Amino acid sequence: MHLAAMLQRADGIPAHCNRRTEWDAGCRPDFANPEHR
Repeated sequence: MHLAAMLQRADGIPAHCNRRTEWDAGCRPDFANPEHR
C-alpha cells in the first residue's frame, strides 16, 4: 500500500524514455546519437 500511495502522490510512473512521440522521432536508447559527433 505504501508504494501505491507514493505513486499516487507522484502522479504515476514517469514516462522517461518511453514516449511514443520520441520513439517516432527516432530517439531510442540503443541508437547512436547523431548529435554526439
